[in-house]
Amino acid sequence: MSINDLQRVATAGLAGLLILGAVDHLHAQGWIEPNTHRHMPTPVQRVRSDVFIRVDAERRVAYVEVEEIFRNITGVMMEGDYLYPIPQNAVFTDFSLFIGEEELRGEVLPADEARRIYEEIVRRKKDPALIELVGQGLLRSRVFPIDPGAERRVILRYTQLLGKDGDLLRLSYPRVAANVFCKKCEEAPVDRRPLREHPFTLRITVQGAERFATPYSPTHSIEVREREEDELEITHRGSGRARDFELFLPLRESFIGASIVAHALAGEPGYFMLLIAPPAAGRETEIPRDVTLVLDVSGSMSGEKMEQARAALDQILDGLRTEDRFRLITFNSVVRSFRRDFARADRRTIREARDYLAGVRAEGSTNIMDALTEALAPEAEDDRLSMIVFLTDGKPTVSETDPARIAEAAEKIRDGERVFAFGVGYDVNTYLLDRMAEGGRGTVSYVRPGEDVEEAVSSLTRKIAHPALSDLRIVRAPAQLEDFYPNPLPDLFYGDELVLFGRYRGDGAGELVLEGRRAGRSQRFTYRVDLPRRESDNNFIPRLWAARKAGALTAYVRLHGPEPEVIEEIRQLGLRYGIITEYTSYLVEEPQLAMREPEFALDRAQRLATAPAEQVGGEAFKRAEASSHLRDTAQLEDADRLVAGAAAAAYRGDLEGNVRLEQSVRHVGRRLFVLRDETWTDVGFHHSLQVIGLAPFSDAYFELVRRMPELKQYLALGARLLIAGDGVALEVAPDGQESWRPGELDAVLKGLEGSL
Repeated sequence: MSINDLQRVATAGLAGLLILGAVDHLHAQGWIEPNTHRHMPTPVQRVRSDVFIRVDAERRVAYVEVEEIFRNITGVMMEGDYLYPIPQNAVFTDFSLFIGEEELRGEVLPADEARRIYEEIVRRKKDPALIELVGQGLLRSRVFPIDPGAERRVILRYTQLLGKDGDLLRLSYPRVAANVFCKKCEEAPVDRRPLREHPFTLRITVQGAERFATPYSPTHSIEVREREEDELEITHRGSGRARDFELFLPLRESFIGASIVAHALAGEPGYFMLLIAPPAAGRETEIPRDVTLVLDVSGSMSGEKMEQARAALDQILDGLRTEDRFRLITFNSVVRSFRRDFARADRRTIREARDYLAGVRAEGSTNIMDALTEALAPEAEDDRLSMIVFLTDGKPTVSETDPARIAEAAEKIRDGERVFAFGVGYDVNTYLLDRMAEGGRGTVSYVRPGEDVEEAVSSLTRKIAHPALSDLRIVRAPAQLEDFYPNPLPDLFYGDELVLFGRYRGDGAGELVLEGRRAGRSQRFTYRVDLPRRESDNNFIPRLWAARKAGALTAYVRLHGPEPEVIEEIRQLGLRYGIITEYTSYLVEEPQLAMREPEFALDRAQRLATAPAEQVGGEAFKRAEASSHLRDTAQLEDADRLVAGAAAAAYRGDLEGNVRLEQSVRHVGRRLFVLRDETWTDVGFHHSLQVIGLAPFSDAYFELVRRMPELKQYLALGARLLIAGDGVALEVAPDGQESWRPGELDAVLKGLEGSL
């Protein structure tokens, strides 16, 4: 079956259904007994998934092999029924289901027959999760018998054409697969969720590593390493909620590669992701650095913390190049320097600096004011990148102790230095550390008690090792780019992509112009990009943008106080994108109250407001850490984890409450749902909306899905669902209508359009 054939079938609504080993006659004969118990574990479970993908970059083709293992966990013989999605632009190659030594094969059915069979499966199984597979190519495998405790191995192979967005190649792997296992499904349908958590490994090999900059996934955490023979290996290991995997491979078609990916709905500004990818280190001229290392050696740093800090600074010293210069400052009650001025990073001087570090003892108080003044004293030079790494585990206790005055004094003397601050443990003043990083293009990292300081610093060391461009900014774009994060743009380093999320007004194709400085000279780079008026793909962008914005706003509130306009922005992010913060966790507890009383968020923020000097201790540390993590969010996986943690904080210290809360909160698309009276309820719902009921799995239900396929991810939540739109709300419930009254379907479509 060719790619063109597959695309033609897809336009009919279901891109082919592969049937293997049908055993309907077994049901009719009553060999398979019904299971009427709801919410029990799936009797035949997927115990692991291993995906191997080989990418031919020159031909833009991916060769995919999926191996999955299922086990019958019951004490009786079972039947297995498995649906698997085939992505767009893919050609099915081979499917093998092994029963002992026997290998079974599949066949392709016409699209109309595939749709009929699929809808019959959904109606019979009454499993809302199956609706997510509407519109995708499907493979269906049914096998009987599976003996008690026995395993079955499935191997699927297909070939996929890679998409191209600007200077990016794009690989998509659909993880939304449903394994539906039951006894005598025709007689006793079971309302059952498919198994969603199991060990999952995805390994991608890419030939021709020299063609690409650093790969990036907006959905999952990945590990990337270069192998011999110019090959990249990209790995993801996990077992979390099944989510489609997306991978971008930036092409090295210019010195600095840049591509824009967009998501745009009618009637509102679009969303964009800008990926800027320089080549690996050593390919072009690097910017020489002036690196100032500032280490707290007060008494509280004694012991293991001090040893880890020494090892961390050793790593930074190791990474210095001959054209770099460095200073080494230690402080407790007094401030001391290894050398008065910057020293050249030659072997002898670095060895002497290590000897100096080895002789430092942890004792005395914490004089942050004088240490910071000393670090910022030299004037930054235009042709060098000035960087300060500041590591402390305490609040200021001598000299100036007011964190606000220390921050203000530092701002007055700073002239372009990037400050990278590390707060170790709960005793740090988070206000002061955040203010250190706020004024420039640096960052602040928080190291929890017991965590390895060396490990935290080493990640920064790798990132800032090879500067490519400083003072980066966007000069021109074919539409107005706004509200983007991070802002201002950080410096660009070789071997480390920069990912920017933002909004845009207007649309069109044209030139994107970036400008930066290298070795004291300004350089410009021009790219052809397209910012469309409407684009339904790339729906990961809005949530990652919202997470970063929420992180920036919550940090602003901690530093500058709870301004009503800022708190309202945070509240709206929580309502629309499900971004739960310390100011919006009540959305989970009392969503109706949140809708009726916008001032509730401001009251909460005012209660949490803390003076700069009081932003010390475990709670302040966790609040600052949460903002920092949100600001750096780059994968949906991370966003889910952070939101779940923030929501669970509503039950502080209550383990059962945390579990109960996590089970009753779901983020889908751009909405947050909470479980209320067995109904998944959109937190944006309020009683002034006109409610239109709909019976699940009815003719009207499938007609709605065909007219608005974007709804399938929401309908997959369950057979009881309440979702809000503009002036109308859709309620899916068993007592809902099975056919549409005149005008109702159009009202639902209009009310939900543009908000999904």
